[in-house]
Amino acid sequence: MFTMINTIGGVVIMVSDQAQAVKFYTEKIGFDIRMNVPFFGGKWIEVAPKDSESTLSIMEPNLQQMSPKELEVAKKSIGSNTGVWFYTSDIQSTYEELESKGVNITKPEKQEWGGTMSLIKDLDGNIFTLLSSPEG
Repeated sequence: MFTMINTIGGVVIMVSDQAQAVKFYTEKIGFDIRMNVPFFGGKWIEVAPKDSESTLSIMEPNLQQMSPKELEVAKKSIGSNTGVWFYTSDIQSTYEELESKGVNITKPEKQEWGGTMSLIKDLDGNIFTLLSSPEG
Protein backbone atom coordinates (compact mmCIF):
# COMPACT_ATOMS: atom_id res chain seq x y z
CA MET A 1 0.00 0.00 0.00
CA PHE A 2 1.26 3.50 -0.79
CA THR A 3 1.01 6.62 1.35
CA MET A 4 -2.10 8.71 0.82
CA ILE A 5 -2.56 12.45 1.30
CA ASN A 6 -3.55 12.88 4.93
CA THR A 7 -3.91 16.61 5.57
CA ILE A 8 -4.33 19.97 3.84
CA GLY A 9 -1.39 22.29 4.40
CA GLY A 10 -2.91 25.66 3.74
CA VAL A 11 -4.00 28.36 1.37
CA VAL A 12 -2.37 31.57 0.13
CA ILE A 13 -4.18 34.83 0.92
CA MET A 14 -3.08 37.87 -1.08
CA VAL A 15 -2.87 41.15 0.81
CA SER A 16 -1.76 44.69 0.04
CA ASP A 17 0.52 45.02 3.10
CA GLN A 18 1.95 41.80 4.51
CA ALA A 19 3.20 43.32 7.80
CA GLN A 20 -0.18 44.92 8.58
CA ALA A 21 -2.02 41.73 7.60
CA VAL A 22 0.13 39.58 9.88
CA LYS A 23 -0.50 42.03 12.71
CA PHE A 24 -4.27 41.76 12.05
CA TYR A 25 -4.30 37.95 11.97
CA THR A 26 -2.18 37.62 15.12
CA GLU A 27 -3.45 40.50 17.26
CA LYS A 28 -7.11 40.69 16.19
CA ILE A 29 -7.93 37.13 15.11
CA GLY A 30 -5.56 35.44 17.58
CA PHE A 31 -3.60 33.25 15.18
CA ASP A 32 0.02 32.20 15.80
CA ILE A 33 2.85 32.76 13.33
CA ARG A 34 3.89 29.29 12.16
CA MET A 35 6.55 30.31 9.65
CA ASN A 36 8.36 33.54 8.78
CA VAL A 37 11.25 33.02 6.35
CA PRO A 38 12.86 34.92 3.46
CA PHE A 39 11.25 34.11 0.12
CA PHE A 40 12.25 35.57 -3.28
CA GLY A 41 12.96 39.07 -2.06
CA GLY A 42 10.05 39.03 0.40
CA LYS A 43 8.84 36.80 3.19
CA TRP A 44 6.86 33.59 3.38
CA ILE A 45 4.64 33.96 6.44
CA GLU A 46 2.13 31.38 7.61
CA VAL A 47 -0.41 31.98 10.38
CA ALA A 48 -2.92 29.61 11.97
CA PRO A 49 -5.06 28.94 15.02
CA LYS A 50 -3.09 27.29 17.83
CA ASP A 51 -4.25 23.70 17.20
CA SER A 52 -4.77 23.85 13.44
CA GLU A 53 -2.80 21.73 10.98
CA SER A 54 -3.82 24.01 8.10
CA THR A 55 -2.36 27.50 7.72
CA LEU A 56 -2.93 30.76 5.88
CA SER A 57 0.07 31.99 3.91
CA ILE A 58 -0.09 35.79 3.92
CA MET A 59 1.54 37.19 0.76
CA GLU A 60 1.83 40.44 -1.15
CA PRO A 61 1.85 40.15 -4.95
CA ASN A 62 5.51 40.37 -5.99
CA LEU A 63 7.21 40.23 -9.42
CA GLN A 64 10.17 38.36 -7.89
CA GLN A 65 7.78 35.52 -7.01
CA MET A 66 5.34 35.69 -9.94
CA SER A 67 5.11 36.23 -13.64
CA PRO A 68 3.48 39.52 -14.77
CA LYS A 69 0.25 37.63 -15.55
CA GLU A 70 0.26 35.88 -12.14
CA LEU A 71 0.91 39.25 -10.50
CA GLU A 72 -2.18 40.79 -12.09
CA VAL A 73 -4.35 37.81 -11.06
CA ALA A 74 -2.96 38.00 -7.51
CA LYS A 75 -3.66 41.74 -7.26
CA LYS A 76 -7.23 41.20 -8.47
CA SER A 77 -7.81 38.50 -5.84
CA ILE A 78 -7.21 40.96 -2.98
CA GLY A 79 -10.52 41.84 -1.34
CA SER A 80 -12.49 38.87 -2.61
CA ASN A 81 -14.14 35.85 -1.02
CA THR A 82 -11.31 33.47 -0.12
CA GLY A 83 -13.48 30.36 -0.01
CA VAL A 84 -11.87 29.62 3.37
CA TRP A 85 -13.94 28.89 6.43
CA PHE A 86 -13.03 28.78 10.10
CA TYR A 87 -14.81 26.62 12.68
CA THR A 88 -15.72 27.66 16.20
CA SER A 89 -17.54 25.81 18.96
CA ASP A 90 -19.05 29.06 20.31
CA ILE A 91 -19.87 31.42 17.45
CA GLN A 92 -21.65 34.01 19.61
CA SER A 93 -18.68 34.46 21.97
CA THR A 94 -16.25 34.44 19.05
CA TYR A 95 -18.36 37.08 17.28
CA GLU A 96 -18.45 39.26 20.40
CA GLU A 97 -14.71 38.99 21.00
CA LEU A 98 -13.76 39.74 17.39
CA GLU A 99 -16.23 42.62 17.16
CA SER A 100 -14.81 44.11 20.39
CA LYS A 101 -11.36 44.04 18.76
CA GLY A 102 -12.66 46.02 15.78
CA VAL A 103 -12.82 43.10 13.36
CA ASN A 104 -15.32 43.51 10.50
CA ILE A 105 -17.65 40.58 11.23
CA THR A 106 -21.34 40.02 10.53
CA LYS A 107 -23.77 38.91 13.22
CA PRO A 108 -24.12 35.12 13.42
CA GLU A 109 -27.12 33.86 11.49
CA LYS A 110 -28.74 30.44 11.64
CA GLN A 111 -28.54 28.63 8.29
CA GLU A 112 -31.03 26.30 6.58
CA TRP A 113 -28.69 23.35 7.10
CA GLY A 114 -28.77 23.92 10.87
CA GLY A 115 -25.42 25.58 11.55
CA THR A 116 -24.70 29.21 12.30
CA MET A 117 -22.51 31.47 10.14
CA SER A 118 -20.79 34.86 10.18
CA LEU A 119 -18.55 36.55 7.62
CA ILE A 120 -15.20 38.06 8.57
CA LYS A 121 -13.33 40.61 6.45
CA ASP A 122 -9.64 41.31 6.92
CA LEU A 123 -7.99 44.71 6.37
CA ASP A 124 -8.09 44.24 2.57
CA GLY A 125 -11.69 43.02 2.47
CA ASN A 126 -10.73 39.36 1.99
CA ILE A 127 -13.78 37.41 3.16
CA PHE A 128 -13.71 34.34 5.41
CA THR A 129 -16.67 32.34 6.70
CA LEU A 130 -16.95 31.58 10.42
CA LEU A 131 -19.04 28.46 11.09
CA SER A 132 -20.55 26.72 14.07
CA SER A 133 -22.03 23.28 13.51
CA PRO A 134 -25.67 22.46 14.36
CA GLU A 135 -24.47 20.96 17.66
CA GLY A 136 -22.11 23.88 18.47
